[in-house]
Amino acid sequence: MTHAIQFERHEESAAFFSPLAGMALAEDRIEARRDPLTGMTAVASAGLEAKEEMFLGKTDWAYADLLASRSREGCFFCPEKVLEATPKYPDELVPGGRLQRGRALVFPNLFPLAALHAVVTYPEMHFLRPSEFTPGLLNEGLGAAVDFGRRAAHALVLTHLSIACNHMLPGGASLVHPHLQVFGGETVPWLVQLYWDRSAEWLGRHGESYWRMLVEQEQAAGERYVWGVDGVHWLVPFAPAGAREALAVVPDAGRVTDLDDEHIAAIAHGLTRILAWYEEEGLSAFNFTVYGGPLDGSDGGFPVVVRVIARTAFKQDYRTDDYFLQKQLGGELMFAAPEEMAAKLRALF
Repeated sequence: MTHAIQFERHEESAAFFSPLAGMALAEDRIEARRDPLTGMTAVASAGLEAKEEMFLGKTDWAYADLLASRSREGCFFCPEKVLEATPKYPDELVPGGRLQRGRALVFPNLFPLAALHAVVTYPEMHFLRPSEFTPGLLNEGLGAAVDFGRRAAHALVLTHLSIACNHMLPGGASLVHPHLQVFGGETVPWLVQLYWDRSAEWLGRHGESYWRMLVEQEQAAGERYVWGVDGVHWLVPFAPAGAREALAVVPDAGRVTDLDDEHIAAIAHGLTRILAWYEEEGLSAFNFTVYGGPLDGSDGGFPVVVRVIARTAFKQDYRTDDYFLQKQLGGELMFAAPEEMAAKLRALF
């Protein structure tokens, strides 16, 4: 049977006289993979896995704890200051100006990058290791973000809406204090538009959503499929778009605002397993984004998709894990095969 989704691999080699082999002629095998939807490439070489620690490193937890301690005093996300030092929304959008769900608090970003740019934080939690993002904590944070997103979508003119997280400085966070961001507006970000356009093209050609087909095909093959419950399916992408990337697809939710309590709980549970594994591997910084389809109600075949990636480990001399390949060529490195990562994650779920 020929599947509509073709997982394209290409092998090539690089030959050179290597000092690692006494200046004898050596040949390094390279595998390039192309994402079936976007065309983005991810590459690996035979020796690249050994360089992963050079790129990502191992967290210096003593230094991380020192930074957390030093930054605690005066932190305006902490309970002593959060209500007096953070902005408020008009009562028409959120009665009282801020939305609270359990331990999570939502308020405007003081430096917005879109018409809707909110912060979701946990005032009582100044610093969290990846393993300390419990299912309950993430459930409250994501639930508050979705609740706020629904209110904003009714009150404002929004085309797109995403929920994102930058955790720790190597992940792009400006504060140690953990927080999520709700990001939406009329100008659709480039990558979101690419997902929408390619998904709509696929739907038009095949009469079925790429993402639903991806889940069904990966689940049947088993190599990269990890876990699924309550309509949320976790897998490792064939051509990852970041280090240690995992992917969740919610085929029956077309927009972030369509996520129900069961979806949110399943996403939270999956994220906690992956983040705890990152920490076991010595990593501390990460990003995740919850993408959704257009808010105008059109069905372009793009459902809610969650992407989570690890970033450089936090230590005194941490380095970035992005360079020309990612930032300017639109490619990514594969330090280990996605199939190997999926096997490790499957055991944790």
